[in-house]
Amino acid sequence: MPPSQRHFTHSAGLRSGKISALRTLTGLAGAISFVALVGCAAKAGPAIDSFGDVDSGGTTATGNPAGSNSSNDVDSGGAGGSSSIGTPSNAGDDAGGSGPSGSDAGGPSSGQTGTAMSAITDVAPDSSRYAYKVTLNMTSFTVNANQEIYMCQDFANPFKGMQADIVSYELHMSTGSHHMFAFYTANATNGTIAACAAGGLQFAPYTFTAGSPTAIETYPDGMGATIPATTGFTINAHFINTGTTALTGNVALTIYVAKTGEVTQHVGPIFLNQALLSVPPTNQPSTSTASFSLPQDVNLLLGASHMHKRATHFVSTASTGQMLFETTQWSEPAPIIYSPALHLASGTTITWSCTYVNDTGSTLTFGESAQTNVMCISEFIYYPVQNVSNPVIGTPLAP
Repeated sequence: MPPSQRHFTHSAGLRSGKISALRTLTGLAGAISFVALVGCAAKAGPAIDSFGDVDSGGTTATGNPAGSNSSNDVDSGGAGGSSSIGTPSNAGDDAGGSGPSGSDAGGPSSGQTGTAMSAITDVAPDSSRYAYKVTLNMTSFTVNANQEIYMCQDFANPFKGMQADIVSYELHMSTGSHHMFAFYTANATNGTIAACAAGGLQFAPYTFTAGSPTAIETYPDGMGATIPATTGFTINAHFINTGTTALTGNVALTIYVAKTGEVTQHVGPIFLNQALLSVPPTNQPSTSTASFSLPQDVNLLLGASHMHKRATHFVSTASTGQMLFETTQWSEPAPIIYSPALHLASGTTITWSCTYVNDTGSTLTFGESAQTNVMCISEFIYYPVQNVSNPVIGTPLAP
């Protein structure tokens, strides 16, 4: 019998976190990926943080050394810089966030007190689950009329260079946003904002992505994403302005760092991409299909899709017969939650298809633009992760 499923009520779009033993994956910032690419001239300007205050961009942290959720005012850091208030002296020790390493096995821990949360939710975590929270604020940028841009900014590891487990991500983006990615970046340093060197075609491991302006991704009790030691972030933000006046782009990602012992099971992303997709100009429905065989047993927590304009239908299924995800929405499709988690054995094939209607008179090819290119991506959040340093399972970069 298929598991019960429900949709998020107010946080739609792409979400996630994480490949195994540096397995090559296809991730792009128009869908999902991972590498720090910062190029071109930087643009300075205030960035709004997720608490509603305006600062000059950078990293802010709230919490106290005891790991409680006493909130402090958020101060400002420099562009891509870092500032902290009450941050534990060592993220990962008893006074701060947790940081188990290695591979995971089995299910979530038992013995939880209170009401156990067994599925991903779009509600901020209870203060009993996290030691402190950190907000990464991109410096504000301008999106001119009729412009589509990808902006990138690097952030140093905000957890004192330690491995940290994450129980929740909370995202706030301004008008014009299409999606964003938080990619792992080894030994990252705080940087200035700039146009992404690879645009929306970045390839690398990532910890979180979203396709809606506001998103909260809180993991089940005992579970969490993890950030390897010394690893920082590159945030890649995709904005589209179809209007006649300029917009100001703002992106703030708040990271809730787990208390010691809270996370016993790591979650990661499955990212499946059709990198050679093209759609002929027939002005008729055209469907492209691909398949991927799972290299390990997985338990699915969430399913989602990513397509571009002119897409009319998406569907993903398992060779076991289950319908995994289906939508007719190309922009901000609501993900699906599997509750209980859906188990798929190693060797199970996931097949995903996208249908487009190309009315442009020219062939549409795979690429970064949501307006003039096509994509067909199937995404899931799963556990257990076998390699926390590279937790993404997915399709190869090249066929």
